[in-house]
Amino acid sequence: MSMHAGSPLASRRVFCEKLLSRVQRTLGSRAARSLPLSVLGALAVLAAPNTQAEDSAPLHVAVSVPPVEWMVDQLAGDHVAITTLVKPGNSPHTYDPTPRQVAELSTVPLYLAIGVPFEQVWLPRLEKNNAEMQVVHLEEGLNTRHFGSGEAHDHGHDEAHGHKQEHDEHHDAHHDDDHSDDHADHDEHEDHDEHHHDEHEGHEEHHDEDEGLGEADPHLWLDPQRMQTVVERAAEVLEARLPQHASEIDANEQRLLKTLSELDEQIAQTLAPYKGRNFLIFHPSFGYFADRYSLEQHAIEVSGREPTPREMAMLITRAKDENIGTIFVSGQFSQTAAKRIASSLEAEVAVLDPLAEDYLDNLKHATEALKAGFELTDSQ
Repeated sequence: MSMHAGSPLASRRVFCEKLLSRVQRTLGSRAARSLPLSVLGALAVLAAPNTQAEDSAPLHVAVSVPPVEWMVDQLAGDHVAITTLVKPGNSPHTYDPTPRQVAELSTVPLYLAIGVPFEQVWLPRLEKNNAEMQVVHLEEGLNTRHFGSGEAHDHGHDEAHGHKQEHDEHHDAHHDDDHSDDHADHDEHEDHDEHHHDEHEGHEEHHDEDEGLGEADPHLWLDPQRMQTVVERAAEVLEARLPQHASEIDANEQRLLKTLSELDEQIAQTLAPYKGRNFLIFHPSFGYFADRYSLEQHAIEVSGREPTPREMAMLITRAKDENIGTIFVSGQFSQTAAKRIASSLEAEVAVLDPLAEDYLDNLKHATEALKAGFELTDSQ
């Protein structure tokens, strides 16, 4: 346990050391050693570190998005105090921490990263500002999907904030070090439908990092199977940081893994009749979910922006040809274009939120919303 000058614990230890020294000077070393054990014990208690208070203090953990906050809370509960940077309504693609959050992160001992875009820019700065902060990349080593031609995606976050060079260097190093083996095995995007069928046989999906594909999709938590791996990694870190609560965290981990496995089976069963179907969503955030359950998402967004009138007309034509009855949106992005297309199609607008705070309820809601959308299309 570390102490800083002027802290209550440091002051108490200095006081006790002075007290013991004074006793020795006054009574002599031999007399001091002959003091009753009760007196020496009382002095020892005062001088010893307050381990009970230390054990009861929660570990301060920083995370980027609400689903990761939910997971950490499920694992460690009252033993952690969680700072979540991206609040409801914000986008992790264009988000910048506030000065207050940057100041708070200067003292946080643990940051659990998940690979969202703003972390690529800000984490090196936050680490430089807090050399004692342990940063754990929960996403490392997991197969990464990329936004395809129907999901073109580039928010231009770095250009807008003047960080493009720093982002590119960090992004390239990250992928060279951690994902080179994964990318070598990626399938062609044209084989996507066949890959979807194989995935339910227990195979991980792979995507080719061709020039035709966009940036890496960061929404990996929306695949319950990947989320189980993230849970295992987070639990290992939390057990190491909170060894006095390791058995409790391990029990929570096993319970959570079982819950996620059951959820995965439930979603697969519900969406099995709709394998190979596609859905139209404004922001392409449900790609991992779609891949997991053999669906195909098509984005209204074009390279991170609303479509032009010509692109809008093409989307409407395609949606009409496919009898699309539901347009999906999320609260983090403008819904103007989605509502315009929905109005032209006389379609409904429904919400698929990638950042909802209750992870389990959110994926159940997404499953039912997609099922209802497919049923509406079939009824037309």
